[in-house]
Amino acid sequence: MHNKKSNPEESKAKLLLEQTEAIAKTGSWELDLTTQELYWSDGVFLILEYVPQSFKVSFEFGMSVIHPDDREAALQEMNEAINQNKEYSIKKRFVTKNGTIKHILSSGKLLKDKDDQPYKIIGVFQDITDFVKTTEKLHTVKSRLEVISSTIDGILWEADANTFEFTYVSKQVEKILGYTPNEWLEERNFWQNKIHPDDLDFALNFCHSETLKGRDHVFEYRMLKKDGQYIWLQDRVSVISSNNKPKTLSGLLIDITNEKNILKNLEEEKNLNKEIIEKLPNVIFIFDENRKFLLWNEKLLQLSGYTHEEMKKLKPIDFFDKKNEEELIAHTQFVEKVGYGEIETEFLTKSKKTKPMLFISSTFYYKGMKCFYGIGIDLTQRNSLLEKQKKLNKSIEDIIQFAPESLVVLTKKLEIFKENNAFDELIKSYASKLNYTNEELKAQILNQINPTKDNKKTLTLHIKRKSES
Repeated sequence: MHNKKSNPEESKAKLLLEQTEAIAKTGSWELDLTTQELYWSDGVFLILEYVPQSFKVSFEFGMSVIHPDDREAALQEMNEAINQNKEYSIKKRFVTKNGTIKHILSSGKLLKDKDDQPYKIIGVFQDITDFVKTTEKLHTVKSRLEVISSTIDGILWEADANTFEFTYVSKQVEKILGYTPNEWLEERNFWQNKIHPDDLDFALNFCHSETLKGRDHVFEYRMLKKDGQYIWLQDRVSVISSNNKPKTLSGLLIDITNEKNILKNLEEEKNLNKEIIEKLPNVIFIFDENRKFLLWNEKLLQLSGYTHEEMKKLKPIDFFDKKNEEELIAHTQFVEKVGYGEIETEFLTKSKKTKPMLFISSTFYYKGMKCFYGIGIDLTQRNSLLEKQKKLNKSIEDIIQFAPESLVVLTKKLEIFKENNAFDELIKSYASKLNYTNEELKAQILNQINPTKDNKKTLTLHIKRKSES
């Protein structure tokens, strides 16, 4: 009666064991050290892709399913377990019925009789093929990551988002900062300790603030190299969150020292250029293709009467009278097409006064956008001088035209300053009387004007009659 009740229980236990082995991909084994008999559970047969208990297993067969390259090590491990009374544990490969290679974790325990003599080893095989393949993939990924990180001109890193404790730093750190990854990872607060004191508070506060908000961020600071010099780094940080809470930070550190030096030099050059532009006597301006002013000097403000703030809202056409609008638009279009142009026009100030100006314009490209560079020259003084010269010339012309026929106007050096129609008539009248051609008589007169003589208020010319041939 007892046996009938126990059989169902044993069946349940056996079924449970089979299911457990199948799920866990395990199988148990026993080796009798006296008889060399080997026993496999159903799980071992399934791992090796055989029908469970379809044949009796021998020690020789048990050794034959081990991969040839692993047999010697497996046998040596077993002998050491028996002779040295230690735990049996080894990773090896099985070759299945269908030739598939499976990675096995084999562990066992040595059993002894009452006389303390070993008589049996019992153990478990566990199929760890999936784990090994996953590990190999991870190793491959990690190797690829190291290759990639070594080709990137920057330091890849990972850190805990809450403690800022770094968990990974790529090998490029040695090239850029001189430290090894281990030196970085092993020193507590390495990152904080190497940031320039003037940048430390900003770097910590900004990174902490952006991390709490879960926002990716970019910031710049100086960091100490192993050789004692500071360099500028740009830190590009990605925040990885879990359940809406920042968990991990990953980033890329790039050396931007050269860029910083270039920007510094450009800023110094810009300041120098600005100083030069401000000291130029003429108006200087730049506007874009949308006719928005990008740059102007103080001379333009002085001439126009506008302020810097007002200039930001103005366009070039606002400085000219409506009557000149078509002419100016045509001029601008010409410059835009040809690249250079000049125009004289009336410049309109804020107080609606006009000034004569010469504008010289050219085009250039800035950040892919066509811009206009111009110089404005105030012609007020020039026009005033021209007007005075015009009046002077008119006065001289009047004097000459109404002067006696013998009048010739000379400079202090006795050079011909102006020959009027009366002088030409004088030549024509006397040339024939003196037996000269017009040109011969004119030459006679000019030859007698000697620039090397002392300056005189009057000069007497002696022209002899040319003898007839």
